[in-house]
Amino acid sequence: MKTLRVGVCALLLLAAAVVAAGAVPPYDGSKPMQCAIQTTMICSDPTVCVRGNAQTVNLPAVLNVDVGQRLISGAATGRTIKIAWVNNDRGRLLIGGTESGGGWTMAVSEDTGAMSSAVIVRTGGFLLFGTCSSS
Repeated sequence: MKTLRVGVCALLLLAAAVVAAGAVPPYDGSKPMQCAIQTTMICSDPTVCVRGNAQTVNLPAVLNVDVGQRLISGAATGRTIKIAWVNNDRGRLLIGGTESGGGWTMAVSEDTGAMSSAVIVRTGGFLLFGTCSSS
């Protein structure tokens, strides 16, 4: 009987290890993602913000985000953006960088894939909202 209990305990520990290994959040940056931009808010000064979409801010509707390669792509022109930094904090994947005198950051919920991003450019900035999925 004692051998049976030890065997059952070992089986339970093995099952718990398998579940924990499979419990890695799907949007933690370990796999490439596709992030669909659903809404943008463009602000050129503190008093005026305009709602739009990806096309409004001259971005592709879907961004290919590859944290391992430190690259964001998706533009028909082949243009890419380099990811300068990556962090995981409180259940969110945070990535960011700089380009053409501006800066950007993107936050992705590791559990749901909900995405928000802020971009600061010379003449104002804009916010992006959307959803990421695993490639």
